[in-house]
Amino acid sequence: MSSLITKNFKVLLAKQLYNLLDLTANSYLPTSRRSYMYAFIGKQLPWNAGTEVPVTPTETDSVINDYYRYGILAKQLSYTNASLVVDRNNWTANTKYNTYEANTNFYILNSSDQVFKCLANNASANSTVEPALSLSTTSLEEPYVLTADGYKWKYLYTISSVQKQRFLTADWMPVVNNKFVTASAVPGGIDIVTITNAGNNYTNGATQSIISIDGDGTGAVLKANVTGGRVVNVIIQDRGMQYTYADLTFTDVAGGTGTAATATVSIAPHDGHGYDPLYELAASNLMFNVEFNQDESGILPTDNDFRQVVLLHNPFLNDTSTPATGQSYSLYTRITTSPGVGDFGIDEVVYQGATYADSTFTADVISFDTVENHLYVNNVRGILSVNSAIKGRDTGAIRVVNAIQNPTLDLYSGQILYITSKTPITRDDAQTERIRFILSF
Repeated sequence: MSSLITKNFKVLLAKQLYNLLDLTANSYLPTSRRSYMYAFIGKQLPWNAGTEVPVTPTETDSVINDYYRYGILAKQLSYTNASLVVDRNNWTANTKYNTYEANTNFYILNSSDQVFKCLANNASANSTVEPALSLSTTSLEEPYVLTADGYKWKYLYTISSVQKQRFLTADWMPVVNNKFVTASAVPGGIDIVTITNAGNNYTNGATQSIISIDGDGTGAVLKANVTGGRVVNVIIQDRGMQYTYADLTFTDVAGGTGTAATATVSIAPHDGHGYDPLYELAASNLMFNVEFNQDESGILPTDNDFRQVVLLHNPFLNDTSTPATGQSYSLYTRITTSPGVGDFGIDEVVYQGATYADSTFTADVISFDTVENHLYVNNVRGILSVNSAIKGRDTGAIRVVNAIQNPTLDLYSGQILYITSKTPITRDDAQTERIRFILSF
């Protein structure tokens, strides 16, 4: 038995995940049935003993636990900071583009951030004229833009400045709907007719009524342009609608002797060209864009780097079964210490016990605030005791634990959907990190 998962199914899966982010649209659901997505950063320790080659993520149970254990801060993903995307394909002069039926190399992004798909490529010639839409000269209701190189392009949409900033990268571009293009789409219209044999001896005329259509749609009107006895092109006076097939027959005018002309028809999709670019461009990739702004109002240490970004679905508040619905949560433990001997160093191991070998508690340092005496740690193992000394294995620093603030997010709750490993991303208290990552279906 053979089977096929269609591109439409992949787009549907991506759309459904994207729509889960629209909490306003899902407000009728009880909180327990809504979907809350978070991205958390983590892994401040170097890769591979300092070589900094990112480790390929895996998903064994023990490794999944490590992703949580080395987490630092989680931020909720919003509907406005996600987009379905496709491979970026800039228009390039002297390049042959396929027609949309080929499903490869058939759409372009022009220099004005306008997106077109190719309906006809002038018998597989190279494209030499960049398509562009000017509302002063071109109507969105027109079936295509004809360029001087013989290409016929369908305008789909324009990427806005906000979409460009958030989702346009060197490799990806966002896909959106233009409501006016959608409204003017003609389902099953005859948009393109390609002459495959010009025939001979036909009666000359600019709009000859010599074409009959055998098809299941209605309303199409096609005329032939005959020069020198040959059908040089077909004029589409009315595209008609609701065709799923259309076969053309050329019959010369009464008394004429023309024969042998043939042509093929390209019929628009069921909903029409431009009705839904998500499916027309097979946008089965979902891009998330999340920003970590400076110190996130005092809850994100800025003096260390991170190497992992994890997508998390429906976690709980710490030590509860209450869904997390807020904007940001810590995954670290914050320890308030007394003044003492020395300062803890980032990435070092801290412990409680007479010696490290006999320790009852260990953790890795994310940051140490020498003014407030706040020690931020993750990878916690064992039980931390208040009013007992905590020591730095490398620096020899010794402080007394005065108070403990546990993670605000319940570690190990929710479902991890995606992990990406990166080279170190260095933070600074004056900068914002915009992190983009892609889920492909």
